Amino acid sequence: MLNTTPIARVQDAVEKVSPYLAEYKKAYLERAERGEFNTLGSSQSMLSRHPTYPVLMRSEAALQQEYLKKLKSKFIETAAKAQFLRFIRNDDGQQWGAEENEQLEAQNQKEKAELRETKIRLQQSFGRAIELARELEAERPLLVKEAKEANRLAKEVSEMRLELMRLGRDKPVEERLTISEAENILDNQIVQLQDLDTKLHSIQESAVEYKSAAKKVEKEIEALRPTVVQVKAQLQADAAATRAEGREEAEAMSRMCDWYTSAEDMYKDLFGLEALDTPSENEMVLQYSKPVPYTVSLVFNPTTKRLADAKLIGLPGVDITEPRDLALDANDGRQLLAYLRLRAALAANGHA
Repeated sequence: MLNTTPIARVQDAVEKVSPYLAEYKKAYLERAERGEFNTLGSSQSMLSRHPTYPVLMRSEAALQQEYLKKLKSKFIETAAKAQFLRFIRNDDGQQWGAEENEQLEAQNQKEKAELRETKIRLQQSFGRAIELARELEAERPLLVKEAKEANRLAKEVSEMRLELMRLGRDKPVEERLTISEAENILDNQIVQLQDLDTKLHSIQESAVEYKSAAKKVEKEIEALRPTVVQVKAQLQADAAATRAEGREEAEAMSRMCDWYTSAEDMYKDLFGLEALDTPSENEMVLQYSKPVPYTVSLVFNPTTKRLADAKLIGLPGVDITEPRDLALDANDGRQLLAYLRLRAALAANGHA
């Protein structure tokens, strides 16, 4: 905020000045306009061009005093010449008595005293004016800064008004929304957002339940996998050993193989596994066809038999960096496969 202390001091100083200051100021300005102070020529007198600038008053007063001294010397010289002429012509001129001289002397002393008091007041006024001028000059940068800020704000207000006028011109009255219509639209959007939030929460709960069920089924299948592999191997060995023993045993063996094949097909259909391939001794490629097509490649360390890496082909936008790292640390490929099946299900439902 602008510091008004110097301005307040100026006001206090003006109030303390004698009542006839306003009249003197008016008369002073009128004389300045008429050029009465231009005693030194218009090119030298700055006060005649700037009569209200207080800093110039001291230098101008010094010049006026010097001019008055010269005028006084000229007057004394003229008076001496006139007295010399009267002396030559024996003309005593106007005679003054002692009483009149005393009256003139008293009046002269009185006027000198008033002149001294006026000079003192004038010097004090000069000092106060110069002091206040310096304080106001010190305040000038702040005033300039605030003026620039005011101009900037005025410009922004003008630009905003023009923008409002442009919007009012481009948007007819019949196309504008009333406050009640805008509030109704806002209320409807809030209701829609609440419904969407409820649906999202339901989908998240379903995904959690599906994930838990998938993990449970996967654990059961994984628990049965060694038995299935063992039974398959045993059946294949028994089938090879007893192939020649008779048709009956061959048919039983065929039924067992059919059961295993159907169980494997059921597993593939349950999880959407379309193909299982082993390009190398330490790599397994699982190709899924549903709920959306994607392929997973699991790479194992041939020495430690631990899961070493995993790659995903398909499911755009799915980042498996974090679940892959968790699976590698836990040496649990089933966890990664379950996560990918969950993401595939979400992608199929349009929530990927």
